[in-house]
Amino acid sequence: MKVRALAMAVFCALLSAAHGARAQSTPTVAATSTALPLQLELGDSKLDAEAVRKAVELELKRPVILAPVTAGAPSLTVTAGSGHTVTVSYRTGSGEVRTRSIGVPEDSARGAEVIALLSGNLSRDEAAELLADLAAKATPATESTAASSAEPASEAKAPEAQPEGPKEPAATASPSPSPPASSRPPSNPLPPLIETAFPAINLSLWAPVSLYRDSEQRAFSGEFGLAYSHVGELRGVGLNLCALRTERDVYGVSLATFYDETRGTVFGITSSAIVSRRHGLQGVEVSGILNLGSGGARGASAAGLINLGRDIEGVQAAGLLNRADALQGVQAAGLLNHAKGVEGLQVAGLLNSANDLQGVQAAGLYNRAAKFSGVQASAGVNVAESISGLQLGVVNVAGDVDGAQVGIVNVAKHVDGASVGLVSVADNGRAQLVVWTSTVQPFNAAAKFTVGLLYTQAGLGYAPGDQTYIYELGLGGHFPIGPVFVEPGVHYSEMHSTTDPVGQAVLEHVHYRVAVGVDLGKVSPFGGAAVLQRFDYSDRAPKSVPVAAEVFGGVAFF
Repeated sequence: MKVRALAMAVFCALLSAAHGARAQSTPTVAATSTALPLQLELGDSKLDAEAVRKAVELELKRPVILAPVTAGAPSLTVTAGSGHTVTVSYRTGSGEVRTRSIGVPEDSARGAEVIALLSGNLSRDEAAELLADLAAKATPATESTAASSAEPASEAKAPEAQPEGPKEPAATASPSPSPPASSRPPSNPLPPLIETAFPAINLSLWAPVSLYRDSEQRAFSGEFGLAYSHVGELRGVGLNLCALRTERDVYGVSLATFYDETRGTVFGITSSAIVSRRHGLQGVEVSGILNLGSGGARGASAAGLINLGRDIEGVQAAGLLNRADALQGVQAAGLLNHAKGVEGLQVAGLLNSANDLQGVQAAGLYNRAAKFSGVQASAGVNVAESISGLQLGVVNVAGDVDGAQVGIVNVAKHVDGASVGLVSVADNGRAQLVVWTSTVQPFNAAAKFTVGLLYTQAGLGYAPGDQTYIYELGLGGHFPIGPVFVEPGVHYSEMHSTTDPVGQAVLEHVHYRVAVGVDLGKVSPFGGAAVLQRFDYSDRAPKSVPVAAEVFGGVAFF
């Protein structure tokens, strides 16, 4: 009897435990079913999946889970591409898909924030549909649970709610309890606007002194104000002599003399002579002094003095300063441009600055980029931490170069390509003092810079018997074959008289030369021959044939 009683007690305990587990699983399934599926394809990006999920959940103010998307239900898909770009697709319950690509910062936290803002922008107009979808899902679940209280649990469960593993015998099944009501039901943070009757036009003196005292809760086709207008949404034209504030979106034209603010997205034109502010832009934004923007922007943003925006796609122009987090298109300023990420063209009359740039960066004085792919050109100085492409300027400074530097002075940590300039210095390059003699000029010395398979050279020569001196510039290839090297090149020289040092050149030569040498470490002897092409611009020039041969030999040190 004791054994039988003990077995019965163990069986009851197991039955109770199974019943408790089933009771706990029901609200979990119900809670999960209301969550928005988020599918992430992050590839080799530095984005953190959980950080993206939390940021999107916070922006949408509803549960978000990492799960494959399914047809017939709202869902989000985030795909990371090359060059710190992501593509976000939002699918509505009716099957409509909205897709947009945007550049994101390299920092994982900032990247997650940009993705969340874009997700909110894509789904903002679908807030009512999302809530209706959640309500539709919640109602059948409640009715099904109530009906299942009179049936065995094994027959009442929906297929997707079936737990993995063997089913329990029907005799041990117990009714499933109704799921508890959610402690935080989904709610729309923005209450519905009041639709104003035709013609939906408001006149304001100083809000709330207007035709509609609750104008900030209404949608209007027209708003005309004298000092201050405050409306919920504008679906036409809004004009104010001083300040205009719109709580949500603008579909049309919004103009104010001093201050124009749109807290939603502008689909059209917004303008102010002093300050324009908006959350999102898909159109044109113009201000005489300052533009302030946040979130995504498409179209044009122009200011007489300053542009500020987080994400820009299109054209951003300012008379003095531009600033954007991510830019796809053209950014132009009379003085200064700055962007964290640029894809396209960045042009300034004086200064350009970018963290990550793909395209063309051009400035009258100074260019700076952290990571650069494309062409960086300046009449002054170019600076980049790493560059893949062409750096063209008077002075070029870079960390790693995969491409070419062309300028008077080139400085790099490592060059995988070419460096063309009067002075070219790189950790994987070589700077040498070269002395040689030739049949044209007996005494010559030059500074020679070799980077990769290219050398540049600048030097002076002197002939005491003829009382002449020359200066020469050279460019050529450097091809090592073990310790031996071959250097074909083209050099230009001008001969001047020592009695008239700054006068007209006596002779000009182009030297088509080939040198062969041996690298012995600190010393590299070389010799070679050249064909001279002479250009005569002086009565003192010889009357001999303008093409001659030259033989030379010397030593390079260091």
